[in-house]
Amino acid sequence: MKELITRARAVDREEGFTLVELIIAFIILALIVYAAFNLLDANITAGSVYSMKADISQELRETGSTMVDQLRTANSFTDAQSESVVFTSYITGDANLYNVQFLRQGEEIIQRINIGALSEADNKVIASNVTGLQFSYYDSTGSLLDSPSSALNSIALIKIVVTMTLTSSDNVMTDSMETMVRIRK
Repeated sequence: MKELITRARAVDREEGFTLVELIIAFIILALIVYAAFNLLDANITAGSVYSMKADISQELRETGSTMVDQLRTANSFTDAQSESVVFTSYITGDANLYNVQFLRQGEEIIQRINIGALSEADNKVIASNVTGLQFSYYDSTGSLLDSPSSALNSIALIKIVVTMTLTSSDNVMTDSMETMVRIRK
């Protein structure tokens, strides 16, 4: 009889896991899942930041390229302000002399091109999310022109600084582009 009771107890112990063992296994599993989700979240955030950086860099590059290409071929300047520039230029493939303007309006850089007088009807947005646009004008010796509007014929070099800011739900990314343009006269 004693042997039967001992066997019954041995059988009871061999079946399944105890409640304590199950709780410990569940806690370990929960910690592993938590760590995996944190790692995944960090990778998603890093990917989002990288994507924003790439987007803003690309837009700055395209904006700078458009402005430099047009300014390089400036025939003469009509107005030169710190946040806008107006000049005449020949557009590629056309024998006409056009009036061209770059300016910041709100969070956009606007390009206006027209044979006649420039107006808002000529607006073409070349950049969005712009938080800064600055033009500095220099003469042929490299000296900064304090009053470029009164020395339009002396402009030989223009420094352009464009700043853009992109905002997503969790991130704010700001980047700038600075370039110098030598005017071909």
